Amino acid sequence: MVLPATFSAFIITPAKVNLGLKIVRRRDDGYHDIYTVMEPVSLVDTIYCEFHTAPEDSISFQSPQMMEFDAESNLVVKAARRMVARAREQGLSIHGHWNFWLEKKIPAGAGLGGGSSNAAGIINLLNDFYKLGLESDELIAIAVVIGADIPFFLAPELSLIEGIGDRITPLKQAQRRYYLLIKPAFSINTGWAYSSLNAPVASDFSGYDIDQFSGEPEALSYSLENDFEVSVMASHPQLAEIKAWLAESPGSLGALMSGSGSVVYAVYSELAPAVRAEADARQRWQDSGCEFFLARNLNLFHS
Repeated sequence: MVLPATFSAFIITPAKVNLGLKIVRRRDDGYHDIYTVMEPVSLVDTIYCEFHTAPEDSISFQSPQMMEFDAESNLVVKAARRMVARAREQGLSIHGHWNFWLEKKIPAGAGLGGGSSNAAGIINLLNDFYKLGLESDELIAIAVVIGADIPFFLAPELSLIEGIGDRITPLKQAQRRYYLLIKPAFSINTGWAYSSLNAPVASDFSGYDIDQFSGEPEALSYSLENDFEVSVMASHPQLAEIKAWLAESPGSLGALMSGSGSVVYAVYSELAPAVRAEADARQRWQDSGCEFFLARNLNLFHS
C-alpha cells in the first residue's frame, strides 16, 4: 500500500437530537438497551486533520475550546488509535503522526453527541485514508466499543436506534424541522444520568410512534418522552422550567431534553417561530449563562 508522505483534510461532524428516548432494560453487562429516534442537526464541529510519515505512530489532539482534557478518554484519540491498530492488523507497515485540531461548536455534556460525532468522523476518515475497505457492520463493531452513540454518526440520518446503539434503522425522509436548543450553564455527566435511572432489568416495552417524525406532520404537536427527564430535572429544576417555556412558545410542536441532557429543545415546522422564540429566550435567560442555538435537521445520507 502506498500512502502519501503528508496529508491534510478537514471534516464536518454534526450534532444530534433525540426525538424521544426510552430505556428498555438494564443488561447483565451493565449497559442499557435503548429505543430512540435520532436526527442530525446543523450545529457542527470542524476537525482539521494532518498526517505525515514518522519513525513511529503517534497521535496528538488540540482544541482551543477544550483547554483541559484527558487524552486517554478522548473519543477522537481513541478512535484514531483503534483505526491505526486496525491498519496494522491488515498489514500496514508505514508509520506516521496524526494531528487533530478541533474547532468545537457543539457544547459538551449537552446530550447532543458532539464527541461521538467527532469520533465517527475520524473512523470514516482513517478507513478511507488507509484504504481499509471496512463495511458498515465492521465500522459499527469498532465504533460501539468506543462509544454507544458513535455508530449513528457513521452515516447520520433520521434513524431508529435500538440495542446499545448498534442497531440502526434509517427512517423515511423527514420533513424540514427547525430546532431551538438551549444549553444551561451546567452540563450533565452521562454516567451519573444512567446511574440515577431506575431502569428495569427486563421490559415488555414495544416502542412508541416513530411514524410521526417522517413525512408531513399530521398533528399540531409531537408526542415526545425521555426517560432521563424525571431524575435529571429533579436534580436540575431549571431544565423543567426551560422545557415548559419552550413547549408553550408559539409554533412549537413539542419540547424535550436531548439524550441525558443538559440541552432542552423545542421543534418547529417553520423557521420564523424558532427565530422569535430564540430572541425571547435570550431576553428571558440573558443573565443565566445559557447558550442558545438555532438549527435545522439534516439528512446527509438519505438516497
